[in-house]
Amino acid sequence: MPPNQSETNRQRETPGGTERWYQDMVKRLGSGKGSKTLQSEIGEFTGSAQVGSMYVFSYDPKLADVLPYYDTVPVVVPFRIVSDGFYGLNFHYLSPMLRTALLDKMIDLTTSQPLTNTSRMSLTWRLLNNASRFPGVNTSVKRYLYSQMGSRLLKVYPKDWRKTILLPIDNFEKSSRTIVFRNSRSKI
Repeated sequence: MPPNQSETNRQRETPGGTERWYQDMVKRLGSGKGSKTLQSEIGEFTGSAQVGSMYVFSYDPKLADVLPYYDTVPVVVPFRIVSDGFYGLNFHYLSPMLRTALLDKMIDLTTSQPLTNTSRMSLTWRLLNNASRFPGVNTSVKRYLYSQMGSRLLKVYPKDWRKTILLPIDNFEKSSRTIVFRNSRSKI
């Protein structure tokens, strides 16, 4: 049976082919196009966040003009829900090596092992604020408002958490990822 078009695009043998495919999918996420493709591959869409799950979405910060830089396509695990949004950890503010180390420690706090589609991380700020146990947390905590989201939340299936934090979909405005990683590393 021949592969479908999205499988063909993901399997391109050209350098950066996979990266371009994911960037394209994230752009479609924000525009509302291609949602069935993303939903079937890495997660499902939802209108609100849940503590301990992972989400990808399009975002335009309310205070963008005063922020030194910000990520418009965050990969976030919320740890506190508030009436108009949530506080969460955006993995994109950490280098890939630090992301992986942090996620591995957080996965130890999941509600079920092995991971299932209903698994969540049992997170509180009190627990996360332990810098010796979770280095890098302080640089990746951000507040997200539902009113500033440019797309629905894509709830990532737990089996895809590790892959998702390493996808090349970060999109920093006003700075490069190299500078963001350097600044984050200096605060750890």
